[in-house]
Amino acid sequence: MRQEISSKRVISIIVVMVSMVVLYPQWQALRQMRGLSSVDKNQPSCLKVSDFYAVQLTTYFLPTAADDDSDPKDKAWRYNQYCDRIPGTGKVVFTVDLMEQDARDQSVVLSFSRYDSAGHLALVKALPADLHPRGVLTLDTAIVERGKYLLKVAFGKARTKDEIIEMPILVGE
Repeated sequence: MRQEISSKRVISIIVVMVSMVVLYPQWQALRQMRGLSSVDKNQPSCLKVSDFYAVQLTTYFLPTAADDDSDPKDKAWRYNQYCDRIPGTGKVVFTVDLMEQDARDQSVVLSFSRYDSAGHLALVKALPADLHPRGVLTLDTAIVERGKYLLKVAFGKARTKDEIIEMPILVGE
């Protein structure tokens, strides 16, 4: 009897291992098609921190090719979620969640800038200093050029590096 249980257990383990070997590549291919690959390390949302503050960034992206005059409610499902790597040009919505209650009680500025060929920053769009008691900041913009960008969250008077969180954003790279 003991030998019979043992052989059944071995067969079960073999079946599970063979299934994993056969199904894993198909599962990984499906994840890559849906933009969920752990290989590209671009999870839908990501945590960014300074010494004093932490924010959760989620970037929603609608490629230029998917942009049309359809009803915005119908179009909303076409936005894909990214972190700090956006696959190409199109409409982007940055959502920043303030993780600490203290950050919600002071003014916060959110700005989005592009690095030019000389490495200088040019402001694309910004939200003015304001209180965000619910802890959510949203900035939407159209990105027309591939390249390197910077999303910056500045807390209070932003006198020190600890009061600023800088998030490099790569578009189409």
